[in-house]
Amino acid sequence: MNKKKLLALLVSVVALVVLQRDFLIPMAKDVATKTDLFLIDSNDQASMLTQSNDMTQFAFQHCNTHLKAELEGKNVTVTLPEKPLNAWSLGNYEYVVSAEAGISATDPTLKHKYLCRISFKNGDDISGAADFNNWSLDGLSKVVDNQ
Repeated sequence: MNKKKLLALLVSVVALVVLQRDFLIPMAKDVATKTDLFLIDSNDQASMLTQSNDMTQFAFQHCNTHLKAELEGKNVTVTLPEKPLNAWSLGNYEYVVSAEAGISATDPTLKHKYLCRISFKNGDDISGAADFNNWSLDGLSKVVDNQ
């Protein structure tokens, strides 16, 4: 009886692999290529290269605002940078900004790097990009010592 169960298990596994390889995966690929389900239509294109444009500058400024608000009231002095180290567009008005801020609880002021991921909520209507309320913070890294 054990040999029959082992043979049935082996045949079942082979049948599942063949079914998946020859039917399920091709069908899933066909659905994904013929549907707009996964398509986000936006004028903001992603880039693997660091960028400097109006939207990345707004993202940087709003990240600084979030950083200052997070550290406010903790008896620290924050010196915000004038420009980011790097800023990337992830597409669909989502940005990642890397910068270095001066933060001190006591003297001397130390430089700390931070990373911020932020999204513009209004899509292609960028007329309100300067308004802090039109952005949402997706993540702000912990401020880490740069030593």
